Amino acid sequence: MEPLSPQVMHKLVFTVLVHGLPDAQAGVALDVLLDAQNSPNPQVRELAVVALADLPVPPARRVGALVRALHDATARVRRRAARALGDFGAHAAPAVPALAAALRDPDASVRRDAAGTLGRLGPAAAAAADRLVNLLTEPDARSRAVVATALKRVGKAAVPALLGAARSPDDDLRTRAAAVVGQIAPDDPDVAAAVRAAAAAPAAAPASPPSTVVLAGV
Repeated sequence: MEPLSPQVMHKLVFTVLVHGLPDAQAGVALDVLLDAQNSPNPQVRELAVVALADLPVPPARRVGALVRALHDATARVRRRAARALGDFGAHAAPAVPALAAALRDPDASVRRDAAGTLGRLGPAAAAAADRLVNLLTEPDARSRAVVATALKRVGKAAVPALLGAARSPDDDLRTRAAAVVGQIAPDDPDVAAAVRAAAAAPAAAPASPPSTVVLAGV
């Protein structure tokens, strides 16, 4: 395919998104959308991600393109890709490593949507459990809720990571990990012991303010 001008590319992607194409032309549409991922215009790249989610081509090809979009320079594009992958069910399992990496994205909304998609994948996202647990201390309450829900959906595969966090010296992490693991496996004796220990652990003493040094003659 010859390179298209940004204006033509924008119109093509918008047409695919809004009007769709006959199934017989889906392969051509895929080529257009894959090429659009190289556009200098972030809006075009974002529209391409949205259109890829519904294009009638084999899921594996679209998942691969969406994984690529997780590395886009623009946070909105990365967020769209993370969210779109959640609609692929088991077909998105190959994206778990990339979604786990997205949990360290500098943008909080990307981290949150990556966590939400990993939760939708359930036990298939077990490899991301350690990184999900680390996000239980996210500053944003909404993000923490999404992460907790994701860990519950991963289920028992997340228990080892949560048990480790339930013994953390960090008060917030220890308390939140214990609460989540207690909901996943309340009848597990190791979990019950960890929950009790977390509840009994004394809160860390606040850091002492720096001492004031008075200099003679000052």
